[in-house]
Amino acid sequence: MPEADLALLEAAAREAGALALARVHDPGPVREKAGGLGPVSAADIAVDRLLAERLLSARPGYGWLSEESEDDPARLGAPRVFVVDPIDGTRAFLAGEKGWALSLAVVEAGRPVAALVHLPALGRTYAAVAGEGARLNGARIVATARQGIEGARVL
Repeated sequence: MPEADLALLEAAAREAGALALARVHDPGPVREKAGGLGPVSAADIAVDRLLAERLLSARPGYGWLSEESEDDPARLGAPRVFVVDPIDGTRAFLAGEKGWALSLAVVEAGRPVAALVHLPALGRTYAAVAGEGARLNGARIVATARQGIEGARVL
């Protein structure tokens, strides 16, 4: 089931990523979240709604936890929960930078079983299923034994 969930996450993230890219130069109104938690734009909300619609319609028994949605305690009784940050890096998004992402996961019994970070402006999608390693754009990735940051690839 985690592989099917990952495929669903990727399809939804690609569609929502295209929506975000279309809004990058016109994100709509922006407001600050309560408690100094940063900005949220109309684009964040639109991406959040699209993801909720696509994911929850495909898996109606799953719970939902999103940075941009009101929390529903019903998620605590769901066997699996979608955990989403629709535009992870809103400040970068608003500044026209490319390092923002859509971050999505499926959590079961408090443990992530499928996760995806989609960076549409950079053309990168990192994906992983518990126990199966991680991939970048479909190619397996592994950590190196590098001792320092020099020569390392980081976002």
